[in-house]
Amino acid sequence: MRGSHDLEGSQFAYGLAASVQRVATYPFASQSTAGLELGYTKDIGEAIKLTLKGGIEHRRSGDIFLAVPGLLIGYRKADIAAAGSIGVTVTHNGGKSHLTASLSSLDRGRAHFTLAGLRPTQLEAGNRLYDLTAGHIRPLLGGEVGATLQYRTNHIDRAEQKTFGRFPAETLRGSLAYGRVFGNLTLLAEAGVVGVTSPDLGKSVQRLRPFLKGEAGWQLPREAVLKIKVGRDIQLADIDDALGEDVSTIGLSLEKALTEKLKLTLAYEQAYSDWLYFDYRTRTKTASATLAYPLSKGATLALEYSRLVRRENDKAANFEVDGLAARMTGSF
Repeated sequence: MRGSHDLEGSQFAYGLAASVQRVATYPFASQSTAGLELGYTKDIGEAIKLTLKGGIEHRRSGDIFLAVPGLLIGYRKADIAAAGSIGVTVTHNGGKSHLTASLSSLDRGRAHFTLAGLRPTQLEAGNRLYDLTAGHIRPLLGGEVGATLQYRTNHIDRAEQKTFGRFPAETLRGSLAYGRVFGNLTLLAEAGVVGVTSPDLGKSVQRLRPFLKGEAGWQLPREAVLKIKVGRDIQLADIDDALGEDVSTIGLSLEKALTEKLKLTLAYEQAYSDWLYFDYRTRTKTASATLAYPLSKGATLALEYSRLVRRENDKAANFEVDGLAARMTGSF
């Protein structure tokens, strides 16, 4: 649930979220989340806008710790994820400059095992990701051009680094972007260079890598929209590698109105991840088909089928997932 309240010269926004996923075969692997988000935007004069955001989420989950013939040991744990940011946007000389500082953290809880006698134990390292981004956007040749400089550093407690095989790293990225609408075609392209450093990064690992972000939307006849997106960046948090991952993505989607109200969306995405600490690569392919039907009073009912295929260097780790979901969303 999300909402906002307009105040005099400012706006307050909030978000509440909760989810439960039950695994009938292994109850200890069931998942639940509950989170709160708050945001505040204020205009300071006619040229300056201040934005504050913050949020916290409680996550309970579990997994199989050990499975051998005649013995299955599972566990449950609770993690706390938090994030906060402050941003300033200044309008001047026909353009806009922005500066944003943010922090996101993940504190890992101890695992409680299903086998009596095993003491609660922490199994993974937590992390704190700091982000400082500055940029400028201004009109150019019928569109908008922008320049961005971003610094990120991921902090891992020293006591947890060798114990859990998780190491800190930092990146510095500079990029240029341009976006414009050409009739029924909307284009946005951003390209640059991102550098990664870490005391634990191997000497043979490439430090400078391309950064890419591109989106194109084409309005087709008969109420159809074709969208294409590509991207490449180095990820430091929410990864499987011990240090970071160079992730390249490409996606394609088609939205088509079948009737006045019924809409079909077909989507495909492929993500290729090159790990930086281990000599390892993964590739994930995702395809989905969604039917959406608007109901009365702003509500929408959706039915979606999805298929995920994961391929890794270690073929024993490959897996495939088929999913069917029904959703209803709305506003009041």
